[in-house]
Amino acid sequence: MSVQHLTLTNGLKLGYAEYGDPRGEVMFYFHGWPSSHVQGSLFDEPARKHRIRLICPDRPGIGLSDFQEKRTLADWPETLTQLAAHIGADNYHVLGWSGGGPYVLVTALTLPKRLLSASIICGAPPLKFLGDRDMFWLYRVMIQLRHYFPTVLGAVLRLGGLTAKGDPRKPLLRFMMKLLGPEDRRVLLLPGIYDVVRDATLGALDRGPKNVIADADIYLSEWGFEVSKINYPIHFWHGKDDRNIAWTYTDRVASLIPVATPRWSDIDGHYSLPITHAEQVLANAVQKPPVKTEESLLPGLLGK
Repeated sequence: MSVQHLTLTNGLKLGYAEYGDPRGEVMFYFHGWPSSHVQGSLFDEPARKHRIRLICPDRPGIGLSDFQEKRTLADWPETLTQLAAHIGADNYHVLGWSGGGPYVLVTALTLPKRLLSASIICGAPPLKFLGDRDMFWLYRVMIQLRHYFPTVLGAVLRLGGLTAKGDPRKPLLRFMMKLLGPEDRRVLLLPGIYDVVRDATLGALDRGPKNVIADADIYLSEWGFEVSKINYPIHFWHGKDDRNIAWTYTDRVASLIPVATPRWSDIDGHYSLPITHAEQVLANAVQKPPVKTEESLLPGLLGK
């Protein structure tokens, strides 16, 4: 891993990490919430195999990057454009997991001529439009705390960071793991996987919960554009046992985009799909984007 900084035209520093093949095609990876550039390391090996230079920026206020006041989703394409120019990429792929999904969508809307592909794994939905009824109950609690008790939410995030440092096999974390589906639990307990997920979360909290909350506010706000206006092929991947973000959100979002390919796994969840099937996601991204269709990811197709 190589960690670097870029000073943006607004004077703020943007930090990013590089994984994969340094001579490969550029793919920007947009991390989830609450997470950071460390999450991109989960894609390092398949990125090397498929000759992808994986660039993983921390969003403003997260990890390596300076906080940006009054940031909106619409600010991201300009930030990405400066980062792309900095590393010498005229065209590139974009991939987002969970909270990184909306950043893929706004990039596809505003910079379609720069894109080689656009992929979203278990993406966060426009909650202002679709509501939070099908979100993980813990997320719904945090949304309510954000509205009515933001100070308490900050304390909850700090406590969560401390809890994450423990052993996932010990009582408290074992209880939290039981809230996930069987595939998520299995994958998170594989050697080294939980460590990466934990370190990525702690990296998000390095600059304090206030910045993490500001990052979350973007999901709760109006995105500032209509998803239906996107006219670039989006590859959607979602597990039907995702208990963090229900697959039905992706189904509804994909139905609004003129050219989209939703793919489903009946057995995977929020963590198991991107980690177990990272190679398939990246291999698909470097191919020519298909026309709109809907595919079911049966266990056999995924090599289960």
